[in-house]
Amino acid sequence: MGVIGEMRSYLLEKASGSVSKEALKNAPDNQPVVGVRFGRTSQSIYYYALAALRPCITAETADAFDADYGELLKSTKIPYNERQESIKRYRGEASPALEVFGLQLRKPLNGLYDIDLFWLPSKSIETTPLLFGNNVVSTSNQILKGLSRGQVYYRHENYYSHNDVDAQPIRITVLNLFKKGTRPHALIDQLQSGLKRYGFNSSLLSNDLEPSNLPDTQDPAGRAQLDQLLNDLMVVPTDIFFVFLPTDDRGADNSESGSLYHRIYSKLLRRGIASQFIYEDTLQNAREPRYLLNQIIPGVLAKLGNQPFILAEPLRIADCFLGLDVARVAKQRLAGSMNTCAGVCLYGSQGQFMHARTEGAVVEGEEIPPRFLELLLPANELRGKTVLIYRDGWFRGQEVTNLLNWASAIDANFILVECVKSGVPRLYEWNYKTRLTDAGRTTIYASNLSAPSRGLALCLSDREGILVTTKVSERVGLSRPLRLRVRAEGHQVHINDVLDATLKLTLLHHGALKPPRLPMVLHGAHRLADLRLNGVFFGEASRQFWL
Repeated sequence: MGVIGEMRSYLLEKASGSVSKEALKNAPDNQPVVGVRFGRTSQSIYYYALAALRPCITAETADAFDADYGELLKSTKIPYNERQESIKRYRGEASPALEVFGLQLRKPLNGLYDIDLFWLPSKSIETTPLLFGNNVVSTSNQILKGLSRGQVYYRHENYYSHNDVDAQPIRITVLNLFKKGTRPHALIDQLQSGLKRYGFNSSLLSNDLEPSNLPDTQDPAGRAQLDQLLNDLMVVPTDIFFVFLPTDDRGADNSESGSLYHRIYSKLLRRGIASQFIYEDTLQNAREPRYLLNQIIPGVLAKLGNQPFILAEPLRIADCFLGLDVARVAKQRLAGSMNTCAGVCLYGSQGQFMHARTEGAVVEGEEIPPRFLELLLPANELRGKTVLIYRDGWFRGQEVTNLLNWASAIDANFILVECVKSGVPRLYEWNYKTRLTDAGRTTIYASNLSAPSRGLALCLSDREGILVTTKVSERVGLSRPLRLRVRAEGHQVHINDVLDATLKLTLLHHGALKPPRLPMVLHGAHRLADLRLNGVFFGEASRQFWL
């Protein structure tokens, strides 16, 4: 709005506090003055000296501050040794302050003294056995080798025959929307070779689209031209579209015209066609196309209805697993938000995918309506079975009551587990070295904090725990744990069994070699609910098109 030198007198008249007035008097003439509008509908603008505010810089707003968000994140990382010293200092400062109130700080909480409080899987989660085709067993850190040796665990009927030579090939259509002329031909060639390696033939449906002939999708006529182009390409029956998008489409969801991603995704989904999107910067940053394809090909096979792998050993805690999520987005021109919910019924006790559903209507508030809960839990499939139900966040309103009433009606047992992602404290490993003294006693002579192992958990009770499901490098940061709580109203199991099942369910992401933070039931439900908010809707799916 200007600078202090131009607006000092005006700001001093508006200022009410003595501290504010003194700060304005001493502020340099060239300090910016900014206007702030509170709320989405307010028209009033309030003036502030920029130094009086704390700008919130996010990945979306970093450009406005001419800042590199990645570099900002790096500067916020605290090395483990510094954090350890800070904890000691805080403890020293807290002790005398708490003594005034009769409170004492005792020994620190760590696995050295409190073994029962912490949990780790009996074997490293990375060595969990997975079952591929032809009864081949491999571990979760050797997925590509398992696929090469055994091929997929389940082959969709469209690509199955007693003689593999006669099996229908995967029909691939390429849509190149790159702006800079990046050529994806090498990637497509290696894609077909990779599919062949895993037992699938493929055929490439030709097209002559060049980047220089692309329509301007910021213009209505250009979007109509794109729709016509898609319609023309879909005339020839195809199984999957490979769509190459410009990098700037990543942040286009909130623009007036929307993103190419969701526009194309929706049109293909309505025709029952799978899709794989690749952004230009992703292809440019890949060291070699084959490294990118190692991540893509298992997901492509799963989107087409195949099952690349399942757990080699069944999860004993339940017969099947369900994830529930409510996604919401703030209304752009009105107060409040739009909410929608989705559920992924994953899968049998070994992770066999069964089906997924999305609620057709936008729901009010965060409570999932009982009609949708009953639709996700069909009586004919689940009668007499035990079902572990993950809720993203806390159960809301009457959800628990509605679920238990339905469980009673279909003679089933529902294990109700809340999975909280935000506001969860971090966990660390405590590494220590010991030695024997002359008296034969073991003493600790060195200790330090380090990143937690994947699978480390703090058990708060028999029904609640904090679980680390990811492994990240120190330069990226620290793993964000999940907080899991078994509701007392449902069927009861020990938290250790829930922790084990949750970890293993993260391994079933066929769309990437790196497991997600959430168990796949919730990861998929969250993805589907977000797609629904962006106009991509389906009623029920028997394949994992969202990977």
